[in-house]
Amino acid sequence: MNSTNASQSLLKKEDRQMFVELGIVATSNFLSWEGHALFGQLLLADPAEAYPRLGLAYCKMMGGQFEEAHKLLKSSIVENSSFKDYALALRGLAFHLAKQPEELVKFFKSSESSLQENLPALGMFKTLLESLP
Repeated sequence: MNSTNASQSLLKKEDRQMFVELGIVATSNFLSWEGHALFGQLLLADPAEAYPRLGLAYCKMMGGQFEEAHKLLKSSIVENSSFKDYALALRGLAFHLAKQPEELVKFFKSSESSLQENLPALGMFKTLLESLP
């Protein structure tokens, strides 16, 4: 989150983190509607921030809506945020879940230099690539 919006947020940092965690847990446990509702509310509270879009993209991916997930992850707000490398990793996950291994490999090669700066995101990508048949 950038510092200019931090002071304008309707939610405290701890509250945002709790809602993000709840949204991820809900979505990961096949409660994607609930996760979507939480991330939608976070987007209303912090419309200029990237993190609600990442959460919504995760919900879309878990619901099989891969194109919608890609659109959220390619938004200028996400691409210009500190979460951009995680968005790249989530896009890789979307290609993996959509069973598009060629797209995943091509996307990784085009994003590899950017991911070198974010080892957790790079590790996620490498795990996805290693799981390819």
